[in-house]
Amino acid sequence: MSEITEEMIFQCFAAAQSSPDAVRTAESFVDVEEYENQIMYPEFARWAKSAGYPQLATLFMKVAGEEKLHAVWLRELYEDIGVPERGEDTQRAVDALTTIQANCDALIAMNPDGVVEKALRVAISVEEREYRDIYPRFRDQAQARGDLREAEVYQRVVDSEAQHADWFRAALADFEAGRVAAAAH
Repeated sequence: MSEITEEMIFQCFAAAQSSPDAVRTAESFVDVEEYENQIMYPEFARWAKSAGYPQLATLFMKVAGEEKLHAVWLRELYEDIGVPERGEDTQRAVDALTTIQANCDALIAMNPDGVVEKALRVAISVEEREYRDIYPRFRDQAQARGDLREAEVYQRVVDSEAQHADWFRAALADFEAGRVAAAAH
């Protein structure tokens, strides 16, 4: 059994892809946000719970719920999105997560704190990438097209993703300082 690295876990992150067509960009965004809501953060929550950290599992699920809300906000602008086609990047992330899942369960048994710490660090990286790079570009593209309503939605998402990063940074600091209590087994 090989060690799972942060880079391996980060491969489970799907980035929304920009397109000259605003609806295609929106579809990619919805695909990624729903992936984070349904797959990535619930899996991180499962790891935290398995490792004995129900508070961290709750945090991952809270963020998962907000990721779903981001998709809802954008769907309100584009009623015709329906169920977006699974993007190539999202499918790669699903495959990466499936590949490391079994190994993660064994590693949680051996080094629960190490797995949870890596999940928190990856969550911070994911949220930082979204609020610093990806969604500001989408916002700026919408502004350049003169679509202020869409730009406002992307700005709300930027603000929300920044808050998620803050929550995960605080959780990691508390975790590293021993301020997150493990549940009794």
